Amino acid sequence: MAIVIPADLTIVTLSGQPQRFTEVYAASLLQLASDLWQARAEITFMRASCQSVTEQMPDGMRADVIDDAGYHFLASRYRANLGVRVLFVDRTARADLGGASRADTRVCFVKYEENPPSASRMLAHELGHLLSLPHIDDNADNGPGHESEQAARLRNLMYSGALNPDALITGAQRSTARSSALAQRFSR
Repeated sequence: MAIVIPADLTIVTLSGQPQRFTEVYAASLLQLASDLWQARAEITFMRASCQSVTEQMPDGMRADVIDDAGYHFLASRYRANLGVRVLFVDRTARADLGGASRADTRVCFVKYEENPPSASRMLAHELGHLLSLPHIDDNADNGPGHESEQAARLRNLMYSGALNPDALITGAQRSTARSSALAQRFSR
């Protein structure tokens, strides 16, 4: 049986900075990410609300991009309601940072990317963290003799690097996601 988790979407524009996300684009990314989770684990993320806000970052924080401190500030300001909160931001402080999440707050963010399939995989990856899934390559042995395992990790949704279009999850990951605290809140 499918587990349906409500998702509140917030497009965050930093004061004086550009914003390329629109409500239509944010909603389409959630739908694509939800379709991926539905196909892999029978978990659906349903849009509960969508808002656009302009935010002035506090003194001492970067005002032009989201960095680690900015994410924590925004996560505390725009808390998850019943399900999860997804923050859509235009730019991050590091080019290699596409998103971040914390399962305990049920808040994640993703940065703008023009390619919807790639951007939706990044969102699905961050939602995976909210479902208690770690990176599949944390503590993995990538040395000689482990090439086939490494190849499998590269195709996994929870790989920490560039996300492969296959965006696979293992049976164990499916079980973990469906039994996570977040999923259990919405199990029937």
